[in-house]
Amino acid sequence: MNTDLLQLLAAQWPNTFPARLRERIDSAFYEAFRYAETCDEPERRRVLGQLRHYRQNEALRIAGSEAGMSVAAPHTDPKGERYAIVSNGPVRIGRTSVPARDNRPRVAKHRLLLAALNGRLEPVSGNLFEPGLRVLSDDGLGVLVLTVNPDRSESQSEPARILVGLPYSSLRGWHFLEPIEELIAAAAPEVEILVPDIAFAQMKKKLRENE
Repeated sequence: MNTDLLQLLAAQWPNTFPARLRERIDSAFYEAFRYAETCDEPERRRVLGQLRHYRQNEALRIAGSEAGMSVAAPHTDPKGERYAIVSNGPVRIGRTSVPARDNRPRVAKHRLLLAALNGRLEPVSGNLFEPGLRVLSDDGLGVLVLTVNPDRSESQSEPARILVGLPYSSLRGWHFLEPIEELIAAAAPEVEILVPDIAFAQMKKKLRENE
């Protein structure tokens, strides 16, 4: 199933995008580290976290723009922050970071709306005791780029890992979550990608059987 989803994702954006994204996020991470090191210790960790967030949002937009994709920085609801979204046809791509040894993104309204695009891949639940925010969409995929921050005992100049995934609509798990290197390899121009002709109804059936 992961192979099907990997090939599906690789076919949904320009083949240069994953490699550009990796380069831009690595650079953003290092730039944030280099600037934070100029701050005194009491402020350094706070500055580092904020700079990582904003620089990586910028990195996602720049990588998308370089690959000819649509980019945006909408306001959160209620307003107070902005977040990065890159789109290519029906695919919408956002990003977030998680601590070392964790792959569960923090729940936020804009991430739930992105993840809701994947609701049609999931079995319909009749549980009325967990209403949640779930908007079922007829098309599209919601992708999250997940930067795993290094452990405090390790160098802070580069991410521990960069993962790309299709989250459940609840953000409580993943239909697909793999290192970005897998997407880079699958999208490489010299590699012939044979995308299976799988309708989303068939994809949904497979996912139900595996969950």
